[in-house]
Amino acid sequence: MNLIQSRAWRAVARIATFVGLAALSACASPPAHFYTLGTDREPTRESVTVSPAFWIDMRVAKVPVSVARSQIVVQDDAARVRILEDERWASPLADEIRNALLAAATRPTGRPDTFQPGHAEDARTYQVSVDVQRFESWPGSHALIDVTWSVRKSNDSRTLTCRSIVSQPVSAGYDALVNGHRVAVRRIGTQIGDAVRELSASAIAPARVPAGTGGSALSCPALAG
Repeated sequence: MNLIQSRAWRAVARIATFVGLAALSACASPPAHFYTLGTDREPTRESVTVSPAFWIDMRVAKVPVSVARSQIVVQDDAARVRILEDERWASPLADEIRNALLAAATRPTGRPDTFQPGHAEDARTYQVSVDVQRFESWPGSHALIDVTWSVRKSNDSRTLTCRSIVSQPVSAGYDALVNGHRVAVRRIGTQIGDAVRELSASAIAPARVPAGTGGSALSCPALAG
């Protein structure tokens, strides 16, 4: 092989390498985006009144199997969903919901109460269970959360059970969609906090009553706007 042929082969090899790298770059997957439902910091000892104190023991939320995955699942229509491989939750959705609800329920309100993660054996602890019936994501339309939740004082077998449904309008884009869920979860968490606060302040033990009924038993608090 003479010098000219050698140089020609090297040039061909360089071109082939460049083409191969370009093809690999074109085939590479786009980077995944990660989202969380929590933005507000947890209440600190300095940001809340220290007395009287009670605790919230919030269990991990139950979520529908169809959305219990790291990828965000969106609705194409009432009968079809789409799994977004590149749009993901930063942690398991059940944990995202639980942590966001707890943060909202324990946000300082300026009232004389203190919320902290609870211990089930403490008589001042209120145990909160959350069962998400629907968690629907409609891009450019709305984020919908349908939750059944219950509150029970640790030393009392009776339970206050409520249902909250929030449909939050959203604009186009996945950031807006996740923010819609964030707002919806925050509203429900605030409602749970109101329920615990009312139960703590009342001498009446919680009972199974529908929202809006009369009588001496506590009912489900109104959903915050």
